[in-house]
Amino acid sequence: MDPGLNGRPAQLSLRRYGADGDAHAHDDFDQIVLPRRGVLEMEIDGRGGRVQAGQAALVRCGTRHAFAADGDNLFVVANIGADLIAPFETLRDRAFLPVNAPVRGLLDFVRGDAARQVEDEVAALWAPLLLRALAAGGPEPDPRLARAAALIERDFARPLSVGELAAEAGMSQSRFFAGFATAFGRSPHTQLADTRLRAAQRLLSDTRLSIAEIAARTGHADQSALTRAMKTRLGVTPARWRRGARG
Repeated sequence: MDPGLNGRPAQLSLRRYGADGDAHAHDDFDQIVLPRRGVLEMEIDGRGGRVQAGQAALVRCGTRHAFAADGDNLFVVANIGADLIAPFETLRDRAFLPVNAPVRGLLDFVRGDAARQVEDEVAALWAPLLLRALAAGGPEPDPRLARAAALIERDFARPLSVGELAAEAGMSQSRFFAGFATAFGRSPHTQLADTRLRAAQRLLSDTRLSIAEIAARTGHADQSALTRAMKTRLGVTPARWRRGARG
């Protein structure tokens, strides 16, 4: 594979970013940056955009780019050899890409909450699936819808109505609802519920907070509501999830 990756088809890591990322270019690999938490401002070959809920970035080999983020953030970064990405014509000349349902599933598979390198064997299997999912993801996402998706990611713990999300996007409610479903393959309600559930899973795995406190922090009405959501979507109770994560 690409010699810049020492013969490996991809390198996969979880990273946090700070306020300053000086402009630079990668000479021997393409890079895909995908959102887990927070917003990453990026400039790619003079074009500005964000990596955030609903939107990823693609930095081609040799392309100058800079970035900045603040607050709590976490991103999945895939460094991919040129010959692996070459067959995907629809990714050519793209800078920002929609995070569709298959991409979200792949993101959920890469668990972890600290900067670390993912095993090479996992990256070798994961990267081709990611490229296929991104290539099938359709046109570049409407930044207005991406703003609404970012609001869900940021403020999931409080009540969010379709009206407020539509206002964030600057659209009527009916146009927003239809556009969101088309862009992200799910309704705003489902996106909000899944975001809350992912946050609960993270807190169950990484903290000793009570299940009732986790329910309150993640926008669930009470512990029973969180339990119902997890049993419906994941087939496990919060207590069982916590035992499995720690085991």
